[in-house]
Amino acid sequence: MKNRTIAWSQLSAVLLLALLPLGTELLPGRLAQVGAAAWLCPLLAGVGVVALGLLVSRRCPPGRRDWGQRVTRRWGRRTARVLAGVFLLWGLFLAAAHAERIGSRLSDSLRAAPVLLTAAVLLLAGWMAAGGLPAFARACEVFLLAVGAGFVLILLFGIFRLDWSLTLLWTREELAQVPAGALSTAGTMAVGGYALFLLGDVRPEAGGADGMLRRLALLFALLAGAVLLVLGQLGSALAAQVDRPFLQMVSGLGFEGAFQRLEELVSALWVLGDVALLGLLLLCLGRLLAWLLDRPVGKGKSWLLTGAVFLLGLPAALGDHPLAGTWVPFGNLAVVGLLVLTLLGTGEEKKLEKSEKRG
Repeated sequence: MKNRTIAWSQLSAVLLLALLPLGTELLPGRLAQVGAAAWLCPLLAGVGVVALGLLVSRRCPPGRRDWGQRVTRRWGRRTARVLAGVFLLWGLFLAAAHAERIGSRLSDSLRAAPVLLTAAVLLLAGWMAAGGLPAFARACEVFLLAVGAGFVLILLFGIFRLDWSLTLLWTREELAQVPAGALSTAGTMAVGGYALFLLGDVRPEAGGADGMLRRLALLFALLAGAVLLVLGQLGSALAAQVDRPFLQMVSGLGFEGAFQRLEELVSALWVLGDVALLGLLLLCLGRLLAWLLDRPVGKGKSWLLTGAVFLLGLPAALGDHPLAGTWVPFGNLAVVGLLVLTLLGTGEEKKLEKSEKRG
């Protein structure tokens, strides 16, 4: 019988790969209004995320019961289905919005139709998700090596070109905006909270959850470094005016010859993270659909979900750049907050076992 579970380290690799390119693309522009102190926002958000992750990992250990089983045992099947429907609808919107974002970014560098590029990335993500979570996680581990190496090179090339006066001379008004910027950061990264639906597929390991939290802390530290690079080279005023300031900053690191167009190379490399994010969402949507229908979801329905995401991601369906506004991050916080509350509300594992024995 095939092992359908993954290790904590594999789940953390999936999240790092999915969220690092996403954060580098969206956060510098969203946090530019904070000014020179914008790079503090990911650090503050990371503290809150790690603290919340510590609480969830202690009260809801992985491997024994998934989200659907816990909610069904606590509040009944009907409540589990209603909640699954809410999370499914929001997850479909998120997947479609991110698919549109990816197609739009790639079209700028490849000079191709965004719809065709979106379809290509979704097909790759759907194919990887259809292979199951273990195979998907193993592929993400390999992809993470490439993306991580590329990001480290960007940090090394960029750190010596910073104008530190643009990052360290904070004003009182800028520091007062850091908490709001941290909320926006957490909301942008909250799409990764859908990985909580996969906790039932994670093998219980001694120290595994702690290692996962350390990698989450590393993720937010790297995002702070990305924002720092953008501020130190472009400044907050220019970063607020350009599209995708991180890629614009990277274009300034190019060298004559092979690395003159470094922006296009990074944008292409970031596709690996885009595929991981869409694949993660598709896997979670499959879990939610299975809990909603109360039956397993095969490859056929998984491809139907991929097709639904593509249709929703068309510009005519969602409008141009649905992630550009500020309401999506707070919508993410609300939905993922509800998810965390339902997990914590099911009670600790020992209490669930005692209640079942009494029943």
